[in-house]
Amino acid sequence: MYLKWRDRLFSTFLLLILGPTILICFLFYEEAEEAVFVLYETNMDANIGLVDERLLSLFQSIQKDTDELANRLTRRITGEPSFVEGKKIGFRREWTSKEQAVQNLFERFSRNQNVVGNIVFLGEDGRVFSLHEDKSWSTDNQSLEREQWGTGENRVNFLTKREQEGRPKSFFLEKRLESSNPKATGLLLVEINLDKLTDWIRTYVVPKEYGMMVLSPSRTIMIHTDKAMIGNHVSELPHYEMARSQWEQSNENGLFSLLIQGKDIYIYRQVSEKSGGAYFEWLPREGINERLQRLNLIFCFTLFIVVLFACYVAHRLSKWIGEPIYSLVSATDSLLKGDFSIRVPIQGMKEITLLENKFNTMAEQMHALITREREYSQQSLDQIVRSFYLAVEMKDPYTAGHTERVTHYALIIYDYLQQQEQLAFSRDDLRYAGLMHDIGKVAIPDHVLLKTGKLSPDEYECMKTHSIISGEIVEQIENLSHISPGVRHHHERWDGKGYPDQLKGGEIPLIGRILAVADTFDAMTSTRSYRKAMSAEEAYEEILRCEGTQFDPSIVSIFKKAFEDGAIQITQSADCKGRVSKDREIS
Repeated sequence: MYLKWRDRLFSTFLLLILGPTILICFLFYEEAEEAVFVLYETNMDANIGLVDERLLSLFQSIQKDTDELANRLTRRITGEPSFVEGKKIGFRREWTSKEQAVQNLFERFSRNQNVVGNIVFLGEDGRVFSLHEDKSWSTDNQSLEREQWGTGENRVNFLTKREQEGRPKSFFLEKRLESSNPKATGLLLVEINLDKLTDWIRTYVVPKEYGMMVLSPSRTIMIHTDKAMIGNHVSELPHYEMARSQWEQSNENGLFSLLIQGKDIYIYRQVSEKSGGAYFEWLPREGINERLQRLNLIFCFTLFIVVLFACYVAHRLSKWIGEPIYSLVSATDSLLKGDFSIRVPIQGMKEITLLENKFNTMAEQMHALITREREYSQQSLDQIVRSFYLAVEMKDPYTAGHTERVTHYALIIYDYLQQQEQLAFSRDDLRYAGLMHDIGKVAIPDHVLLKTGKLSPDEYECMKTHSIISGEIVEQIENLSHISPGVRHHHERWDGKGYPDQLKGGEIPLIGRILAVADTFDAMTSTRSYRKAMSAEEAYEEILRCEGTQFDPSIVSIFKKAFEDGAIQITQSADCKGRVSKDREIS
């Protein structure tokens, strides 16, 4: 019933969010489309500004290098006595082979500038030298016109030359060479190839999908996507009249559209204040449509996000109402199974929180009652265990306090174990095992247990049965039966030579391995009827010596750390030094 109600609430809330959201998206779609055109215009403006800066910077850089080339050329010609007139006029072979250094100057300059074509020197004495063979240059044929790019200090002057039919159009940067040597006087011209200039702009500045045209101040086409138009006057463009009427109707700088051969094209026009050049960039409507498709994707993605958000909010709302109820039901089930520590978080509506508070109060009262009963049971178990080991100590007064000391040392070792190793058993388990590890001595005859001399082989075998008896007694106590293996095997050795079952290595329960170290350490530091106690340092050294033979190396390592930290200390007298008797090492 609750699930059906929650589903209906979820659907209703989802519709309430999605309905207005979709309506708003459609209402503002046209404004978003207009924003795409604004973005397109902004991009165009940024591109044109970048092209204008790059062109002006490029021309200034080439002009600077041209001035430097002119200085080098002047020094080269002036300092070369073999500079004589060659056999031909109009191209490079006029120069003698000794002028190879001058040719190298031109070639290096041309290689360093991507847009540079030919380099020409027109001497005052009528000689003409060009890097690349060009018969159109002569002192009698110099139809040069001046063109200006930029204003003020940023101005760069060009020379233009009407090319023959089919020749690439070019602009020339000039530098006049003045020298006392007539051979070094003339005009140095560096060609800026407009085809190369267009390629450079298209490669490094303008996006490939845009069309572009740049007009010089005299309205000569310097750059054009269609290279066949380069060098022509703008009036020679197809559809020029239609385009001019369109941009004359618009602002000086701005966006206008043009229908050419059935294609709707958007053109952005800008006249640069820095250079005086006019820039045109255009993009077919298909390019704008691509951006509108991205807008559609954004719209769909936004709608998807809104749906997810609506689902999340509806889910949270249903969870706010339903989760407290399910939490109460689950907590009640846990209470029925005996988990009286269970509590429910206070959440949800006022009525539900009131019920949650009542439940927590009831659970606390039941938990207190059960805890009290467990404490009584624990105290009873402690009294039973204490009665057992006190019975042993009353029977064998020489081992008085031994059980508690072994337990104390074992618990110190436990506290130094890694957390993962401590999960194998609880601290209380080890405490009970330590207190009960010698309980089997109650079954050992007094003449054997209390004998001060050397035990006979039969008596020794009888004494060794105390660990078996201890394990069997502990196994009979229902709450302690799980620790009986540790009690039974606390005299096993790591090398398998212990008793009663000659277990080896990891076969020995971890409790038994811990008790073995603790038991032996206390035995060596306690005074017995047949020997005096060792000092703590001597017993410690003996434990380390038996690592890997009698004791688990990892437990010895932990014991070593605890001893060095000062956690393990003894109070027994150690006035007589010596080793544990092999005949009476059972403790």
